Amino acid sequence: MYQKSLSTVSVADSFLRQPDFPFQWWDAPWSSVCTQISQQLELITGKLPNVKLWQYHHQEQQLKQFYALNNNDAIHDKPICRLRHPGYFAALDKQDVLFLDSPSTQPNLTNITSSPTCYTSIHCPLYYQNQLLGVMCLEFNQTVAQDYSAALLNITQCTAYRMYIDALHQEKHNLQLAFDHANDGIFIFSGNDIVDCNQTVLTMFDCSKEQLLAQSTTFFSPKYQPDGQLSKTVAQRKINLVMQGKTQVFEWQHLRYDRTPFDAEVTMSLLQLDDRQVMHAVVRDISDRKAAETQLEHSKTEIMERNRNLTLLNKLSNQLHGCIDENTIIDDTFEVLLQLTQTPHIAMYLLDGTKQYLNLVKSHGFNGELRKVGARIPLENSLNALSIKRGSPVITNNLATDPAAYEKLKPLVGPLGINAGVFIPLMYQGQALGTLCLLFESKKEFTDSETETYETLGQNVSLALANAQNVRKLEFMAHHDTLTGLPNRAVLHQEFENNIAYGPGMPAVLMLIDLDRFKDINDTLGHYVGDLVLQQISPRISQCTTNYKTLICRLGGDEFSVLIYGKLARNQVLDIADCILRQLRQPINVDSMLLEIDASIGVAFYPTDGKDSHALLRSADVAMYEAKRRGGGVMIYQRESDIHTPERLALMAELGTAIRDDQLVLHFQPKVQLSTNKIIGFEALVRWEHPFSGLLYPDKFIPLAEVSDAIHHLTEKVLDMALAQQQQWRQQGYHFSVAVNLSARNLIDDRCIVSLKQMLEKYQTPAGMLELELTETALMQDPDKAIELLNQLSQLGISLSIDDFGTGYSSLSYLRQLPIDTLKIDRDFVGEMLSNEQDIIIVRSTINLGHNLSLKVVAEGVEDNNTLNALGNMQCDIAQGYHISKPLSWPDIEKWLSSRAKD
Repeated sequence: MYQKSLSTVSVADSFLRQPDFPFQWWDAPWSSVCTQISQQLELITGKLPNVKLWQYHHQEQQLKQFYALNNNDAIHDKPICRLRHPGYFAALDKQDVLFLDSPSTQPNLTNITSSPTCYTSIHCPLYYQNQLLGVMCLEFNQTVAQDYSAALLNITQCTAYRMYIDALHQEKHNLQLAFDHANDGIFIFSGNDIVDCNQTVLTMFDCSKEQLLAQSTTFFSPKYQPDGQLSKTVAQRKINLVMQGKTQVFEWQHLRYDRTPFDAEVTMSLLQLDDRQVMHAVVRDISDRKAAETQLEHSKTEIMERNRNLTLLNKLSNQLHGCIDENTIIDDTFEVLLQLTQTPHIAMYLLDGTKQYLNLVKSHGFNGELRKVGARIPLENSLNALSIKRGSPVITNNLATDPAAYEKLKPLVGPLGINAGVFIPLMYQGQALGTLCLLFESKKEFTDSETETYETLGQNVSLALANAQNVRKLEFMAHHDTLTGLPNRAVLHQEFENNIAYGPGMPAVLMLIDLDRFKDINDTLGHYVGDLVLQQISPRISQCTTNYKTLICRLGGDEFSVLIYGKLARNQVLDIADCILRQLRQPINVDSMLLEIDASIGVAFYPTDGKDSHALLRSADVAMYEAKRRGGGVMIYQRESDIHTPERLALMAELGTAIRDDQLVLHFQPKVQLSTNKIIGFEALVRWEHPFSGLLYPDKFIPLAEVSDAIHHLTEKVLDMALAQQQQWRQQGYHFSVAVNLSARNLIDDRCIVSLKQMLEKYQTPAGMLELELTETALMQDPDKAIELLNQLSQLGISLSIDDFGTGYSSLSYLRQLPIDTLKIDRDFVGEMLSNEQDIIIVRSTINLGHNLSLKVVAEGVEDNNTLNALGNMQCDIAQGYHISKPLSWPDIEKWLSSRAKD
């Protein structure tokens, strides 16, 4: 292998002009070109070579064969790469012709030569303007001398030039394809004249090429761009910058041929076309992008609006949380609505007591006539009613003509320019509370976000209003009697403190009224009739107090109070009391029956007869019982006739201190189960360790407590002490029940239930381990209230017993209604039963009665062993008395239990 350098002076033109080169070099196909090359070389050398043409691909740095002549026209499919033949490519880079002798014997050239009989191979690099375009390989079956350099050089230069021209044509073809099929529209224009365009432009502007070229560039732009600038002015400014060599990229609104607008992004630059400069514009339709941007901006605005609304709603929710004042709820709602809707017309309606009308409670932006006509709207035939019926906001954009709108309001909204409206229902758990109305002066398209916001707002306000109304109802129930609707005892004391005791200190009169013979009505005609009678008491009392500021309360059962404010003379008070008696004695028509009742009235003056409401009520109570003792009528409290001495009154005052300072102690009397002789429980009996008077027994202070509210505190204290002691028993391994006495006044006070429930939970008292004892007399003072209270106690798991059974006036029919567990036979029957035949008959009958009613029977006052044995023979269940043990403190009881266990 050797190489020889040839002159690179171009002789292509002279070579092609020779008379023996008779074919069209530039237009002929490569087969003709190669044939002519082969024939020319045969004329020159006398030998016919094979001709192979290889094209150089710069990116891959490879030679790929694209034509072969006289070698069965087979194309060599394997490329020649620079990496495997570095020496070969190095020679080509020097633009040298390579002469190879016997190339088939050289291993590195097996991919280059195809004929094993090739003796000489000439490789001519094809260059044009110093750029390698390819290689022309000439293969001879005979040895060829190397003196044909000039002819080879001419052929090489012409072949390279032809390949260059082909490349230009291909590039032009490719550019034309790119131009015609580009995704973006391409304009060529000069001044206002359109020179050329691609197919994308025609599709984009929806016209033919003839239609497009017939128009100027201004035809395809609106007069003004979206920002308000004149299109012609902006376009000229862009053209001037392009003429300065500054490519411009900008957004533009175009017009299609049918004059519909679309948004585009334009890239405009200067282009040299032949001998002149023209404008080259690439137009990209960005309508979808702009629509997406608009949608994105709309979504962003909507999200921001929603976030703002959520912030306001959250603020309102926090403000309304726990708010129970209706006016505050309304004011806070309006404050948020004015920020939320920016509407000048807002109204809130609440349903009235009849559930038939909506009353305007607040408005904003309403004139006097609109407020007057819209002050009360019927629940039917209005957009407000429609929103409640649907349970969701109702929207209208033509309030004056909407058939569902309230007719009387339609003529008023037109002159005010009100068109649109949103009506938001205020509902809670399916119950209508009212509506919110938002009125707008212009028609309005409401987004889903706005509608959702209004609905959430309505729900928040509805919940707050429902809570406020429920609290108001609960407060009313807590301070009023559910049967008559009158204020209860708690209100009497509270009002007295607010208006009298802690007020200006004005005088007052308290009347305590207790109905006579009312129990007969209940027992004979039933509680339903009795309740109807009680409902007519307050209206009759009111007829006598119309000229005075008064407070009428029901204290419980058939007991009423009348508090009269101001200073009244004795004769005025008596006249009022006599009037009340006359009204109450008038026949009462109930279910076509005329019923008659009477009353006893006790009167007390403030501050003479009591320094506070409790003391005053006590004095009125003493006077009322004195009137009842005398057969009814009116009695004014007289201190000199009060059976309670000042010493006892002082003791009563000290009782509160005794309760607070833990001066009370409990003694326990055991109860024995006769069938097993086992101790099953104790009765807790309270004692007062008075700091000066020593140990006081219940008869010294219980009656004092029962005529005042102190009995409630005393009972709570005893219960607390008894349950605490019982808890200690359980911790020591004892499982004894404990019994506590309840007063008659405890049975008419709902606080008893609340306190008991709390204490049972506090001490974790097992069911059945607390027993409450009540006397027949206490039960009969207000039988209905007693039954109600006993049922509640029984539901708490408390055992109930009737104490001193046989000494009261309870009927068996009434006894059957009570949820009691035990009868306790009074000690007066038990103590003398072995010596008094009637007593033993009563004891035996009571035991049998109790067992027949599935009740346990306890015998009190067992004083000797014979009595204990006799009770056992009569199948009495339980016994207690001094023979077993007198009441003792718990330490002494523990000793007694130990001693009894040894026996």
